[in-house]
Amino acid sequence: MRYAFGVAAAMLLTACMPSAPTAPRTTPIPYTLDSNGVQLVNRAQRIDFGRTDHSTIPAMTKLVGQPPAAPRDCAQGRQAVDWPDGTTLVFAAGALRGWANAQGQAGVSC
Repeated sequence: MRYAFGVAAAMLLTACMPSAPTAPRTTPIPYTLDSNGVQLVNRAQRIDFGRTDHSTIPAMTKLVGQPPAAPRDCAQGRQAVDWPDGTTLVFAAGALRGWANAQGQAGVSC
């Protein structure tokens, strides 16, 4: 009887526990880079120049499916953040101000 009560209590407690966090996305979400920032393919969402680094870096990490390298300092107080897919975002005063990759660049550079 005690064993059955213990098993039932453990099952109830397990059901009340929060689920484990989901693993980070590893599949990239298609996007393009344009003169105003980042455009998700086949979606209305954008990451436009002027958006804060605190929201841009996590959003871009979701798109790429991998975290960026540590930010590196550039001239004139700018910072560049490089992702494994070859995209670099440039931030100034805590906001997205430019991008660069093998195909080109827009906004300010590092």
